[in-house]
Amino acid sequence: MQEWIEGLHWGLAILFFWGIGILRTSLVFMLGWIAATGGRRAARIRSLMDTPLYRRAEAFVNRWGVLAVPACFLTVGFQTAVIITTGFTRMPLVRWIPAMLVGTLIWGTIYGTVGMAVVWAWLERPWLAGAVIAALLVGVVVYRLVSRARLRRARL
Repeated sequence: MQEWIEGLHWGLAILFFWGIGILRTSLVFMLGWIAATGGRRAARIRSLMDTPLYRRAEAFVNRWGVLAVPACFLTVGFQTAVIITTGFTRMPLVRWIPAMLVGTLIWGTIYGTVGMAVVWAWLERPWLAGAVIAALLVGVVVYRLVSRARLRRARL
């Protein structure tokens, strides 16, 4: 698969990933839509949507509206929560489809150009992935410690 993707012209690679993004996003949106209609199969999806991640996604969608859809494609892990939330809240298709097409094009462009290069590099050098993840974790911990210290100073 790697050779096939690497052998594609960058324009075709973007179109390939755009198509994958459209398919995946549409399926996730429909899961949310089905869950909103009810039924015993939808109970699992509704229970999933009662987690902190999905409550954040709902607040994000409520705050940004249709702009939340393309914006979520710049994140990792949050996009599924946003997309299923838009289905669950039944965002009108006349708004959702253009926003989804823009978002999946952004996603396809990222993956069709630099995204897969990063994935292949990490697969070939797992220690590099570990170092990057460790650096990110240290960054998050430092950020939270600094934020808490600022909050304590602001309260005094």
